[in-house]
Amino acid sequence: MPRTNTTSWHTFGDPSSVTFQLPNASGVPSSSPGSSTFNTADSISTAVLIRVPPSSSYTVDLHYHTRHTEYLRVVQGSAKVTLGFRTRTYTKANGSIRIAKFVVHGWSRATTDSDELIVQEWTDPADGVKEVFFRNLFSVLFDAANMKNDFSKLLPMGWWVQWQILVISAGMDETPLLFESLGNGLIAQLVAAILLWLAAFAGWLVGLKVRYQEYTPLEIKAASSKEE
Repeated sequence: MPRTNTTSWHTFGDPSSVTFQLPNASGVPSSSPGSSTFNTADSISTAVLIRVPPSSSYTVDLHYHTRHTEYLRVVQGSAKVTLGFRTRTYTKANGSIRIAKFVVHGWSRATTDSDELIVQEWTDPADGVKEVFFRNLFSVLFDAANMKNDFSKLLPMGWWVQWQILVISAGMDETPLLFESLGNGLIAQLVAAILLWLAAFAGWLVGLKVRYQEYTPLEIKAASSKEE
């Protein structure tokens, strides 16, 4: 699939649904919430800034990480966050939300009629993997949206794109729960891990990659390579 060079891009997504603002080469978010004078000195320099506009139904589906502890912080608005079997509403007053390894989680707007929701995400270790994941994910979606439907004679384009996303997810420590009917307990996590491994292995056989040089800046390439 022809690939657009997006290594210099720092904003991805659809403003009507969600936008992801990634750190620049110096580790400082390329855009700031609210105004150009927003001070990020008290925030994590590798944080990804996620903006969800009013009336958006955007949802971060349930998933978990095996090699990173993740943190969320609501900068503006309110978010409905699921951690394990518990779901509650978080605002800026709650501070940072720690998500331990293997804890299933997801989030969305708490309401669709309030101000823009702004959330920061970062990981420990802060190794650039989250940025590489988002860069490759959204770049794949961008290129797929600008291609004709005859991308493959073997499978519909949508199938290829989902397969590629699973390959990226497997290499970048993102394990999505693929079947809602299984809930989010241990069985669901085990099934998700097995299916993700199978998708990644099959993808490797046909040449799908975890990341592409057209999508991944050199300054974060080395830090994230150990995740593949």
